[in-house]
Amino acid sequence: MGQLIVGTSRRNITPPIGASMAGYAGRDHGAEGVRDELFVRAIFICDGESCAVLLSRDLCMAGEGELDLLAEMFDKRMGLSRDQLFIANTHTHSGPSTGYDENADNRDYVENLAAVCVGAAEQARRAARPAVMTRAQRPVQCGVNRRERRPDGTYVLGVNPEGPVDRVVDVLLFADAETEAPLATVFRHGFHGVVMGPDNYLLSGDAPGAAERFVEANMPGLAPFLAGASGNINAHPRGTFEAVDLLGRRLGAAVIQAATETSEPRSEVTIAALTHSFELPLEDPMPEDELRAVIEELEPAMKRFEAGDDVEGLSRWSAQRRLRHAKAQLEALEAGEVAAGAPYVVQVLAIGDVALIGFPGEVFYEIGREVRERSPFALTLDVTHVNTRSGYVPTARVHDEGGYEMQARVHHQGRGIARNADEVLIVESTRALTDARQTLGD
Repeated sequence: MGQLIVGTSRRNITPPIGASMAGYAGRDHGAEGVRDELFVRAIFICDGESCAVLLSRDLCMAGEGELDLLAEMFDKRMGLSRDQLFIANTHTHSGPSTGYDENADNRDYVENLAAVCVGAAEQARRAARPAVMTRAQRPVQCGVNRRERRPDGTYVLGVNPEGPVDRVVDVLLFADAETEAPLATVFRHGFHGVVMGPDNYLLSGDAPGAAERFVEANMPGLAPFLAGASGNINAHPRGTFEAVDLLGRRLGAAVIQAATETSEPRSEVTIAALTHSFELPLEDPMPEDELRAVIEELEPAMKRFEAGDDVEGLSRWSAQRRLRHAKAQLEALEAGEVAAGAPYVVQVLAIGDVALIGFPGEVFYEIGREVRERSPFALTLDVTHVNTRSGYVPTARVHDEGGYEMQARVHHQGRGIARNADEVLIVESTRALTDARQTLGD
């Protein structure tokens, strides 16, 4: 256990106008303007021996290959390993796409983005000073369960006011040990950054970004937002920038109030940073003849979509996914290399009696809540869209109900995760937290 040392930095990461945008498949051109600027907020945390960097980025998600680029830069310039990098994205659906494959639209932007992120972390390390940490929690609700059941029994992306939803904001406050001035007010709440829909072509941090701005306008220091488990929770209300600002004020005000009601400050802590790899169970592969039938049906349909035609009873998004998955399954079967499970990685950043557990992609609220309840830490922050991208991890009951999240769930070799994947994720996440707790040794 040693003296907590914290440094912070903020850098602008707004892309140029015209950049392709992430979050909605239906957009057909790039950004037309900037409604509000996007930032990366970096926190360097150290106990005198063990160090880590927490990045909160006003982006939808990490792009394919982007994490490799970031890890290489952090290792070369700061000597930090992947385990020491907790890279969280706020999940705004009004930010740029961050793909990094050879054909990616914003490839040059992503290369520059990586350099800016590392530069922000370097600046935070240079600014590091003795600090204290406190924590708090306040009631607030900025979202609504989105799994709406229609009269015919199908589930759509809608409004379900009776469904599970996040009703608290967790706050982790770092302050200067000598002056007690806030250095960073980290806050976690579970809801999608989707106030603005696919018809919006203005770059924006959406409601999470508005909340960050609100806190930073009313308190010293940085205010990084962390997206809690919210695979089934949308922002509410939606549709206008007035709603963006309303939710920003609602969440930001709760954060500021929480900052006045914190626990006793801690200056002596031990830090542990680790990743935990495992596999999520997969459904059995389809028979080869059925896969070939799906491919024969959907390949002509996709050609019609590409020609600009509609196909009765099919959506382009759904047909494209089904075709891709059928081809991937068939390829694995023909190669005799059928995987037992889907690779998955969670990350833990433990700071004294507080732990952040990071999930890639979209985890349902109930899963995050259960992980928090089983955790051996006094406070556990469940954080999604951390490091690599992934699909949805729904609860077991959704496998019976169906809906968008079932189609978009984690897939590997074209096969979706099985109905017990939620419990496997909870068990393995608890194991990772327990390992971190034992590493701390206090």
